[in-house]
Amino acid sequence: MKNCLGLIAVLLLMAACAVPPPYLYYGDTSHSYYKAVKKQDAASVAHYKASLEDVFAKSTRLRISVPPGLYCDYAMLLLANNELAGAKVYFQKEKDAWSESAAFMDFLMQRYSVKD
Repeated sequence: MKNCLGLIAVLLLMAACAVPPPYLYYGDTSHSYYKAVKKQDAASVAHYKASLEDVFAKSTRLRISVPPGLYCDYAMLLLANNELAGAKVYFQKEKDAWSESAAFMDFLMQRYSVKD
């Protein structure tokens, strides 16, 4: 009986320490964003773009949400390369994923002439 109670106590302690699955995955975006803004060179911006693509792929694979704002950041990078169609897709993804951003995404699409 004493061993059974000890085992139950250990199991309860281990269950209390269980980590819930992640809700959002940010990857390396914070660090690479900082470098892209600080250095403002093509290599840093390309690394940031690659880190965003990694977040999109890993979030899809893990079936978790992409953090708010990352689709929009990617769309802005596409706009900088004059890829209007791609930017529109990612603005729409941001709008669909985070309904709170709908008005802002509409504003950006209108501002950069990527809205129908």
